[in-house]
Amino acid sequence: MNAPSQSQALKLAPGFSYDASKIEWSKFFTPGTWYRLLHVDVAARTADMLVKFEPRSECMYHRHAACTSTLVLSGELRVREQVDGAEVIKVKPAGSYSHGGEGEIHIEGSGAEEAVIFFGMRSENDVIYELLNADLSLKRPVTVQDFYRDWCERWPADAR
Repeated sequence: MNAPSQSQALKLAPGFSYDASKIEWSKFFTPGTWYRLLHVDVAARTADMLVKFEPRSECMYHRHAACTSTLVLSGELRVREQVDGAEVIKVKPAGSYSHGGEGEIHIEGSGAEEAVIFFGMRSENDVIYELLNADLSLKRPVTVQDFYRDWCERWPADAR
C-alpha cells in the first residue's frame, strides 16, 4: 500500500467532533483566534498546539517553514491561498488530516462554525513559520524558542 503524498489530505472520520470546552485558551495573533500549546521541545525543534477559530475568523498570511501535520478536530479548516494570481480556498472538514506544507503561503480560518485544529510542527532549523505582511513580504519569523517562551509563560509546568 502506498503512503499518501505530503500534499494529499486524508479524511479520517466523517462527522467527528472534539470537545474543546475545557481547554485553557490564550489569544493568538488575530481577532477570533485562540491557541493552546501542548508541547514544545527546543532540542528536537518541535511544537504541538491547538488553534481555535471563532466562526468566520482567520489568521494572517504566513509561510510554513516546518513540516506541519494538521488534524481538524471540529468545524472545518478553510485554507485561502493565491495560485496563479487567483484566490483558491480549500475546505478540510472535521476528521481531515494532512502532512507537509513546507514553503506554503496561505491564510487559515474557519467556516460558519467554530473550528479547532491540531498542528504538529517539525522544523529542520528553528523557524516554524514566517508571518507575512499584506504584500507577502516578511513581517517576522516565529521560532521554536518563541513557542517555548510562550509555553513557559502562559502555561506553567503544573498546567501542562
